[in-house]
Amino acid sequence: MVSEPLYQRQLMEYAQDLARAYREIRRSQDDFLELLVTLVELKAPAARGHARRVAFWALRLNEALGRPLEPAPLKAAALAHDVGKLGLPDRLIASWVGEGEDDRRLIEAHPQLGASLLEHVSAFAGWIPWVRHHHERWDGRGFPAGLAGEAIPLGARVIAIANGFDYRMHGYGGDPAYTLAGTTAWLEHQANASYDPALVRSFLDMPLEALWANRLWLEEVQG
Repeated sequence: MVSEPLYQRQLMEYAQDLARAYREIRRSQDDFLELLVTLVELKAPAARGHARRVAFWALRLNEALGRPLEPAPLKAAALAHDVGKLGLPDRLIASWVGEGEDDRRLIEAHPQLGASLLEHVSAFAGWIPWVRHHHERWDGRGFPAGLAGEAIPLGARVIAIANGFDYRMHGYGGDPAYTLAGTTAWLEHQANASYDPALVRSFLDMPLEALWANRLWLEEVQG
């Protein structure tokens, strides 16, 4: 018969082994996401840093909302939101400017392509809908499913605002970069159309100028 202290020690060792295995799995998943992000950036140098900045702004907005979403899956989804671009022709990934209806349909397919790619990792299942629906619009005129209002998953609505903010601040796809004032005015105009108006208000109430300066400093430090 196993003594009580020995049993407890074996149980503790088993728990520690499980914890180590879980950490290794998490590291492998993080490495996989980083690989996908790097591949997108290699094909689209103009988008370098975009995924990490979207994750930064999505996490800050989540904090401002009182953390309704778990930070780890939100960060993963924000990093992975554009991995579907890997399924597009290189010319579209690099420029993000289409030349007609066929190209527009290809571009609009990237959220679903990304979701399909990520579905190969079962651990991602909880946040894949946030990737699939990050281009839905509050007014129902987005893609891929034409969801409207609160039918759009909250994680997708948060990532959508972070994504739009970063695109406007940096410029992409032939659009010029905006100033911070110009970007915030644009976001206000898009509330009730592209974005959840309550989330836009919470985003604009954040100390954006200080956060923006901090984001630039982080990018410089991290290379």
